[in-house]
Amino acid sequence: MILIIYITNDNNALFRRGNYREPAIFTCILDGGGARKRHGRRIALTHAGHVLHGYARRVFALEREMEEALSALRDVDAGEVTLAASTTTGVYLLPPIVALFRARYPRVTLNMTILNSHEIVEETLDWNLDFGLVEGDASALPPGLQVEVFAHDELVLVVAPQHRWKEFPALQPEDLREGQLLMREQGSGIREAIEHALLQRGVQVLPLLTVPDNEAIKQMAMSGVGAAIVSALAVQRELAAGDLVRVPIAGLDMRPELSLVTRTDKQLSRAAQAFCALLRPKEEDILSLDDPV
Repeated sequence: MILIIYITNDNNALFRRGNYREPAIFTCILDGGGARKRHGRRIALTHAGHVLHGYARRVFALEREMEEALSALRDVDAGEVTLAASTTTGVYLLPPIVALFRARYPRVTLNMTILNSHEIVEETLDWNLDFGLVEGDASALPPGLQVEVFAHDELVLVVAPQHRWKEFPALQPEDLREGQLLMREQGSGIREAIEHALLQRGVQVLPLLTVPDNEAIKQMAMSGVGAAIVSALAVQRELAAGDLVRVPIAGLDMRPELSLVTRTDKQLSRAAQAFCALLRPKEEDILSLDDPV
């Protein structure tokens, strides 16, 4: 087994692979190669050390790739899938898909987290997820990701029944400029979609309140705190019950992309591939999503 000790710039060994102690390995790999130098009690990387660091990262990446390739050969009926989804996808789109997946593959362990889109991208790039489900402009995602758009959301402006905008046939984008909207936090795919759409109309939004939770925004809008632009999926019941009223925005049609993202160099297990396949189901699968399982 190849052993590499990775030394951080704050001078301490962060990773050790194998059951070896420091002196022999340091002498063989680091001191022998001139990879480190001492400043009193501190250890710093030399140029050679930074070169070794690059090779270490490549070796660990290759080992991870090997493990994933072997995992992908295992049967789909067992294993583990780890994913994260944006709030809209995780709360409103995934439940029937998760139910269908669990019915088909009951022995697969499914780990799912709800995060904002920026956090999902970071977790995916850091190898912490098999894949992520994000909302927003797919073309704006960073390099190193394989991106597949599987659906589109629809964002709508909603207000309480007593709100003064209720009677407006349509609002102008300029009406949303300052202190009118309840909005998600920075990093949210929905917020980025709203800001991008309004900037294209020359409108920069100053939120009334920033709230990192869709349900809280919805409840505040119903209480008359302010207006909100949210996913149509999130307010179906409230619109039907009359607790919220939809107000059109002239010339603005916001349908952000919902995308599946994975690292370009990651090989998904068969179980993860089976889950992803349900995001682009065949006709018979679509019909079965509403069936009891």
